[in-house]
Amino acid sequence: MKVLKFKINTKRTKVRPNVKNIPKSLLKKMFDMKEYESQFKDYTKAKKLTFKFVLDERNKTIRCIDQYSTYWHGIFNTEKLNLKEEYSSENENIYGSETTKWYRLGGFNATILHHYITTISSAKGGLLIRPSVYLAYPHKIDDEPKFKLCDSFDIVMDCVYSNEEPLSFTTALDDKIIKQIMNKANMKKALDILSRGPKKSKEFFSRRAQNYEKFFLFDEKYDLVKLAKKLNEIIYELLKEDGSTSMVNKIYFKQFVVQFYQLYAIHHKITYAQSLLKILDILKLSGNKTIEDIEYPVEPAEAFNKQ
Repeated sequence: MKVLKFKINTKRTKVRPNVKNIPKSLLKKMFDMKEYESQFKDYTKAKKLTFKFVLDERNKTIRCIDQYSTYWHGIFNTEKLNLKEEYSSENENIYGSETTKWYRLGGFNATILHHYITTISSAKGGLLIRPSVYLAYPHKIDDEPKFKLCDSFDIVMDCVYSNEEPLSFTTALDDKIIKQIMNKANMKKALDILSRGPKKSKEFFSRRAQNYEKFFLFDEKYDLVKLAKKLNEIIYELLKEDGSTSMVNKIYFKQFVVQFYQLYAIHHKITYAQSLLKILDILKLSGNKTIEDIEYPVEPAEAFNKQ
């Protein structure tokens, strides 16, 4: 498989923290908002990231393998590619991808659609991304949406790495992140925190929920100690069994425990399945009925390419 890595070209990229042309009547309904935030509000942080993809030229597909927001490029899943023969050459193939993602603005009778036209080079030509935001408003859920264009952006990414290589658990990670994960002192401290058991947070749930969402947007999610502390908070709420936020807490628990056992697997060079069992044992959650319906992503043993 060909692994491609990209960084945002700050001179050619044109994004804004807000979406233009959202009706004022809708903004007023939405808690009297002045502007509607775009998916690119964290540009200052995003321009420092390295986005990573696997290009399968045989099957003409591409997928993102990092854990950053896919709204920066529109490669939401394993996406089919169209070969643009007129722009391709012997040493470089040019592909096109067109994707969409939509969501309801709950309670506000509106639907937002994100449309992406992406051009991808198989060599080192980079990525050209044209995201557009459409709005259907008013839009009742059972009616056909009538989308109108609100805003468009331009994102250009330069290729900083292009190479055929076997995939492993660490393919998507930068060297500095791998070094952080492999740090024995960090892992020991994180495991000590988990071994102490659940701990009640002093923050209100709404604030914690916002922090949990933000935690996975950038490289903070590879901080083993912070990850362990937040996992203990979530487990405390999960085991209260008062039913107030049980489903939400299960979602957060799965997100954080999966992240931790995957990093643990990388650190100890074991499979995800082995790591999951070990972490659940440390958390004293093996066989716990509260989480027995959760399905965890694991890889077969033979898929792990030891580094």
